[in-house]
Amino acid sequence: MRTVTRSFLRHLYRRRSLSLLQLLGIACGVAAVVGMALSARSALSSFSQAVEFLRGKSTHTLERLAGPMDESILRQLAADPAVVSFAPVLERRLKLGNGDLVRLLGIDPFLDRAIRPELSRVPFERRTSRSFEDSIAFLTDERAVLIEAGLARTLGLATGGSVPTLKGPLRVVGSFANPSGEPLILMDIAHTQKLLGLGGRIDHVDLILDDEGGFASRWREGYRIQSKRQRQDTFGAMVGAFRLNLEALSLMALFVSVFLIYNTAMFAVVSRRRDAGILRSLGASRAEVAGAFLTEIALFGTLGGLAGSLFGFLLSRALTEVIGGTISSLYFFLRTAPMPWSWWVPAAGVAVGLGASLLGSLYPLVELTRTDPAVTLRGRSGSRGNRRRAWIVALAGAGCLIASILLLAFFSKRVYAAFIGVFGFLFGLSLLTGVIMVLAEPLLGRVLASFGGLPGRIAAGNIIRNLGRTGVAVAAFMMALSLSIGLGSMIGSFRQSLIWWMGTQLRGDLYVSNASDMEVPEGFYEEIRGIPGVGGVDTYRKAQVTYRGRAIHVAAIQAGVLQRFARFGWVEGGDGHWEAVKRGDVIVSESFARSFGASPGGVVTLEGAKGPVDLRIEGVFYDYSTEHGLVMMDRATYIALYGDRTINSIAVFIDPSEPRKRRILDDIRARAAARGLPVSTREQFHRNILEVFDSTFAVTRSMRIMAIVIAFFGITGALLTLFIERRRDFGILRALGFSTGQVARMTLLEALGMGIVSFALSSGVGTVLAVLLIRVINLRSFNWTVFYFPDWQPYAVTAATALAASLGAALYPIWKVHRTYPQMQIREE
Repeated sequence: MRTVTRSFLRHLYRRRSLSLLQLLGIACGVAAVVGMALSARSALSSFSQAVEFLRGKSTHTLERLAGPMDESILRQLAADPAVVSFAPVLERRLKLGNGDLVRLLGIDPFLDRAIRPELSRVPFERRTSRSFEDSIAFLTDERAVLIEAGLARTLGLATGGSVPTLKGPLRVVGSFANPSGEPLILMDIAHTQKLLGLGGRIDHVDLILDDEGGFASRWREGYRIQSKRQRQDTFGAMVGAFRLNLEALSLMALFVSVFLIYNTAMFAVVSRRRDAGILRSLGASRAEVAGAFLTEIALFGTLGGLAGSLFGFLLSRALTEVIGGTISSLYFFLRTAPMPWSWWVPAAGVAVGLGASLLGSLYPLVELTRTDPAVTLRGRSGSRGNRRRAWIVALAGAGCLIASILLLAFFSKRVYAAFIGVFGFLFGLSLLTGVIMVLAEPLLGRVLASFGGLPGRIAAGNIIRNLGRTGVAVAAFMMALSLSIGLGSMIGSFRQSLIWWMGTQLRGDLYVSNASDMEVPEGFYEEIRGIPGVGGVDTYRKAQVTYRGRAIHVAAIQAGVLQRFARFGWVEGGDGHWEAVKRGDVIVSESFARSFGASPGGVVTLEGAKGPVDLRIEGVFYDYSTEHGLVMMDRATYIALYGDRTINSIAVFIDPSEPRKRRILDDIRARAAARGLPVSTREQFHRNILEVFDSTFAVTRSMRIMAIVIAFFGITGALLTLFIERRRDFGILRALGFSTGQVARMTLLEALGMGIVSFALSSGVGTVLAVLLIRVINLRSFNWTVFYFPDWQPYAVTAATALAASLGAALYPIWKVHRTYPQMQIREE
């Protein structure tokens, strides 16, 4: 046994280039799985750590139902018998001079000691005159800040340095360590209020309570009290759908990667067929040959898994930042920190690589041990012409398809069931690949013959006669290309739906939005509204509230202005409902209606500052701003409900017939610049939204690229397998008069034929996948409708990819054809 195994392992070194190709195939498959899983885990772990770190030792949080609250309540909290400790917080995003966003936390360094002792004490622990001066400066200098150590290193700052921001330079008087790794700037809360123009207001108060029930009875009306666990659950629910989609992308990576690793392992076995025949003829038993093969495959799986885990770890560091940016744009400001290297990363890589490699080697290994040594020595494949097996596999695929369709038909309202149904559907279609190739043989033969004559017809026959090899490669290639088409079509349709939505709702001529998390002063709104020629000014305020135990958003708008200038897209209802909205009724987004079963004529009960209020629903509109649900009401209704006069942004509408439109817009820009408020035109505003959208799908695009790389290695392995199995056939053809160019053309056409079949199948499967992603997965995950917009671009990109991968995969076999003499290929005895 040892002798046989050593013989196999020596062979790996002699064929270093092929061994390297096999390792790369397994490593790429593992890297895709590990990279996606690790980046998703890193982002979500950073999310949890950030929430935990920011809340410190507090047991509860007190905040208004909507908007900031007056700091005068601190006196009442200090007198409340249930309050052990409390600390006010003002939390905003701040844009640095380089364009990066960081979290700015305004705290009271005295009250905060019991809640976040590591923040209030660490910078000044050393009892030196300099540290004493810095601690005094933090309290007296309006520009003094403490900066997170990692951010300080990134910006090259030390104590005494200056942090450039859009609100002017801030002076660093100390640094602190943040276990979550999030860039963070601390500032005295009074100085923060002045910096942001929020005098006398705070966002929330972190509390340590010893009597939750008694405290709640006194502070129930007009306030929201959340325990630490409730707040974590609220934030977790906010990213629930996003987490689910990350898990789905990880499973997609695993799904495609297993095909690649299976194909690579099969190539490793087939490439040693003749060696196995020689060893068997010399007296080695089947068990010894099988053991040697398994040792080699285990070595490939282990080394490929280790290499893949390293590549995946590096890939995850890039993807983690992308995912963190997506979470910040859509849910909760977050700067993610990549997970450090740990033992489970290579362990997971080895588990995936070794498991899939052993799985992929089982069938060809059983086939090999059952084949007569004389057959293997002649280089004949034991899988040729196995059309019957293709029909058996197709029956299993049909059963899988039927089960998946039933699952999607009856249980698709459950998101996980929908995901299982989609994956089952794809797997079932992949099992039908062999039969489809058999049925398409006449057409494929004519197509390839039109390119290469007799070599083309032979190439088509070779593809079908070797279904055991080509079927798996084409299925893997088809799945990867289908993912590219499906994801590309879904992203394109979503983008077009978003553009349509912006064209209906965001129609202002000019948008004055908040800088970072500053407010637009109400006086500025009144000033702009009074400018002659301005047709209307819509104020927008969006606040998060709790409804039926779940986080939703409430939006305050000027219903009269939107009635005149906007053209909402309605799921139910129409523009005639704006009059009712002006009187106090509300309209709700599609995601809200689907989540809570709401419809026009129904009632939504919101907890207001003076108690619960019933609001009649007038209509349901399309919305892509949040999947958690949006209740839209007139600003007057909102102020009466919550007492919050905050304005996040305003949209200015100029009368179409106004001849001084450009001059009026220039005047508004100048007034906004004087107050430090950023201004954007409608086109710029839409472009900014699309940039956020494109960054949101960066991970999905990365998945498409990984799928294509995996597909390339898959078809390369299949071609090498066919070349090794049929070296003698090539020699015979050349001995019969085929030129080297004809044999090379035949090899090229085999690759092209597999690429054509893969693309043809992926066009249909990818379209079905896009429809499933849009109509089932997106609808169940986010509760909004994405309209399907046919687009040729994903198909064109996929066709070019299929062609390039097929041609690239054929290069090595063609090179070998040119370098090998016919008599060396024929010589077997």
